[in-house]
Amino acid sequence: MSHAVVIGGSIAGLLAARAMLNHFDQVTLLERDCFHDGPSPRPGIPQAQHVHALLMRGHQILESFFPGLTEDLSEQGALLLDWTADWRFLTLWDWMPRHVSNLKSLICSRLLLEWYLRDRLLQMPGFNVQEAATVTGLTATDDATRITGVVLAINGEPGTLPADWIVDASGRNSKLSDWLVKLGFQRPPEITVNSFIGYASRWYQRPSEGAIEGVIVAAKPGVTRRGGVLYPVEGDRCVITLSGIEKDYPSSDEEEFLSFAQSLRDPSIANAIRGWEPISPIQCYRRTENHWRHFEKLSTLPEGIVAVGDAVCAFNPIYGQGMTAAALGASLLDSSMQHPQRQGLGLRFQKQLAQELMSPWLMATSEDFRWEMTTGDRPGWLSQQLQRYFDRVAQAANHDPSVHRAFIEVAHLAKPPTHLLRPRTAWKAITLPSTATP
Repeated sequence: MSHAVVIGGSIAGLLAARAMLNHFDQVTLLERDCFHDGPSPRPGIPQAQHVHALLMRGHQILESFFPGLTEDLSEQGALLLDWTADWRFLTLWDWMPRHVSNLKSLICSRLLLEWYLRDRLLQMPGFNVQEAATVTGLTATDDATRITGVVLAINGEPGTLPADWIVDASGRNSKLSDWLVKLGFQRPPEITVNSFIGYASRWYQRPSEGAIEGVIVAAKPGVTRRGGVLYPVEGDRCVITLSGIEKDYPSSDEEEFLSFAQSLRDPSIANAIRGWEPISPIQCYRRTENHWRHFEKLSTLPEGIVAVGDAVCAFNPIYGQGMTAAALGASLLDSSMQHPQRQGLGLRFQKQLAQELMSPWLMATSEDFRWEMTTGDRPGWLSQQLQRYFDRVAQAANHDPSVHRAFIEVAHLAKPPTHLLRPRTAWKAITLPSTATP
């Protein structure tokens, strides 16, 4: 009976487990925490109560893995909002136009989504969860050419668990690089880009009779390092996240939190804070650097193991790409496992995953490099020229609904960046009157 093990029980691990269930008789999910019966936080996801956006492409993949997801979560209070009609978005230049486009995705809390995915998986034959399980290493053949299982401790009791395939979805703190070195393999090169963003979030009860809309207020170089998001979620609630770049961090102090909101480029979020009932403490989070472990650049990998999600590439969370990037990885894992010849699959998968991740990585890091304090290898000349062009597209989107639509499709990873090079979009961007780029 074939057996796959997935390390890590957050979104990336759950989606990887769903993909592996298409190809293995048994899939065991290993998680250090103990799960709760309903949507609730746990130590392993300290960022769970902050805003988490599921982009359109991510929503499409999740619906394909879990048919009926949209309807089920809507019954739980999740919202299906139009990204051009139901959101107020103050960009670096102006407010985006609001118009109906049917470019929608599911809007809910990370807590609800993760609980739902886990609950659906538990109903599927062959899926098992082992809680309180800490993986400390890998087992391998004598020549280390194939991984044969994991070394772990369950409730402190050491042991091993054999498997035909391992998926590392253990997140930013992944130890896979260390485990590979112990087996005689190279350590993958790593890249970090850090603009030193910190954010603070609080949940509020919003009026049930009011219009449902989200608000995004971007920071703007030369004007303010501060931005914010008002994110409606299930149960007539919303999450308000305030962010500060270059260590201009928001505080968990109530008065300072409100003062920070009042300093944004638009008063909408501050007005909501003053008028709505807070239903949670203010929680801060500052581990926001972009970090990429380039497993695809290794000359060889042992058979029987792949890495996905933040264990490979963790994005600055402020751009909302993480869950969708995890979904892209799971979708690619599903299609890769369909290949009749799995020899060399691990390294092929990591190379293909790197290609998928390049667009969101460039989007996130290009935004971060607008700020002088940002550390890391700066993009080359070609990337800088592309960023200048995309800035022109974004400015044109402030005035043209069709360009706005194309911009949203690319930002949500539903279309490749080349979608913005179509003649009509390019003409709109090139002929736009010159405006200083932040």
